[in-house]
Amino acid sequence: MKKKFQKAAAVILAVSMAVGLAACGKQTEQTGGAGTADTAAPSAAGESGEVVVNETGYPITSEEITVTAAGPMPSGCEDWTQLAVIDEYAGRLGIRLDCEFYETDWETQLTLKVAGDELPDMLVGCSMNVSDVNEWGGEGYFLDLSEYLDQMPNLKAYFEKYPELEAYCTTSDGHIYGLPKLRVDMTDRLTRSFINKQWLDNLGLSVPTSIDEYYDVLVAFKEQDANGNGDPDDEIPLLFTSDAGGYTALEKTLLDAYGIFTSDPNYALQADENGKVELANTNDTYKEYLKFMHKLYAEGLMEQEAFTITSDEITTKQQGDVYGSFGCGSAPFVMANKDISYDANWAALAGLSSDVHTEREAGIASPVVNNILIAVNGNTKYPEALARFVDYFYTEEGMLSATKGYEGVTLDMVDDELLGTKVPEMRIPEGYASGEEFRYKGAVLNEALNLVEKNIDRQAMFESSREVLQKPEFVEKYGWAARVIDAFKEEGVTGVDAYPVVSYTAEEVEERGAVYKDITTYLKQARAQFITGELDLDKDWETYTNTLDQMNLGRLLEIEQAAYDRYAAVKD
Repeated sequence: MKKKFQKAAAVILAVSMAVGLAACGKQTEQTGGAGTADTAAPSAAGESGEVVVNETGYPITSEEITVTAAGPMPSGCEDWTQLAVIDEYAGRLGIRLDCEFYETDWETQLTLKVAGDELPDMLVGCSMNVSDVNEWGGEGYFLDLSEYLDQMPNLKAYFEKYPELEAYCTTSDGHIYGLPKLRVDMTDRLTRSFINKQWLDNLGLSVPTSIDEYYDVLVAFKEQDANGNGDPDDEIPLLFTSDAGGYTALEKTLLDAYGIFTSDPNYALQADENGKVELANTNDTYKEYLKFMHKLYAEGLMEQEAFTITSDEITTKQQGDVYGSFGCGSAPFVMANKDISYDANWAALAGLSSDVHTEREAGIASPVVNNILIAVNGNTKYPEALARFVDYFYTEEGMLSATKGYEGVTLDMVDDELLGTKVPEMRIPEGYASGEEFRYKGAVLNEALNLVEKNIDRQAMFESSREVLQKPEFVEKYGWAARVIDAFKEEGVTGVDAYPVVSYTAEEVEERGAVYKDITTYLKQARAQFITGELDLDKDWETYTNTLDQMNLGRLLEIEQAAYDRYAAVKD
């Protein structure tokens, strides 16, 4: 293993020396540039060897210790040394972070650090593939956190509440070498699909609850000058795209209507009641979905450039109020490059039914984000202290500290009359234009330590009644989130977990890689051809499925089955 990475590092190092490093942070003689656990200047406590790790409570250590950390640059960060949480962690927890962040080339730097045994005490915000972490962890590069779970009661509690978290990061032989981000907020797990409320109101129509009603609304949008500008031909009822970044969410909602619950429409895996893994993209139900989408395309109810349009082109079109329905990964106002009031123009879609799936069910994405966020050096001088430090970010205080900081320092808890609870509000110190600017530039490490995505206001929203969620002032303040939650909470709508996030062994990753890439490329191509009519769903369907078989889909599904079985064994 080490020889493998050392060889790779020799090549990568040559390239890196040519292009240079773009790092932010203290790259001083004390940290040795690489910020390794072995070469970093120890704290006075570390030199004395008398650091005591408290079993409970805070601070974690009897004396302040300095630990090195590295990762990609937290978004918006300009100078991590000026962030308020650095001193707060040192004072409250006894852990002072000495960070090294990279604006570019993080993967290269990580490979070099692993290959050269030059890892810092921690990797934070590292976005590593779980199979790599597990493989390198097995070689001793990363600390096995399963041996420290007695010191990590908060993580253990989250394992019990979210068994899919434990299933994802636990190897087949019971080791835990890294932890992913966990999305606790349901708002972040619900699909963000919308329909133009202004257009509905203009035509006296209601938000559709079935595929048939959705079709009728799209027809009305096209034929009845829904935007009211006097031009009956400028409306595009449905923005559908599989490639323009951020605009692919609607497809998941439409697939829900056919009983296909997935976070990846390009490769929609399903597990039946017996745990057998199948690819939904080859079944008869998916074929019915494609028939519906082809109908929309053929009748001009869908963006005719769906498979070639760019995000910039979509944004330009949105300025002219031409789209009647779309999905997005962010807020509508962000995607349209408008202010937040734009969100009030859109109602959310959730739980559409169809003739082949009569239940109104909405897919819920896995709470687990598919990469490792934090890992600890297997040779760190402070394994117990760092285990407790990581565990801290599973406490309520720790979660808030990772995203907004501390009350009385970076934020204040203020009454939110709409939600009926106190919510955090960022301070705006002198020199900052807004609380958000302060959060990014002066307060927190942002994504780097955000192991649990949990927001007080989002949680309170989800617990609010539909009567509250539908208030104009509520929508004005909370925009798309209020709309999405409201649609999900509609009577008759039930949430269904989408196919889970699973992990693969290093051997599976190697074998799976090329086959998966070829098959997903073909699936996307064929889907576009079926929808546009280039391929005929009746004449060409058998050729389509036979082609997938010839591309070794059977072996790919065997790998998926093995990964799912490991997941299910831990989860259940």
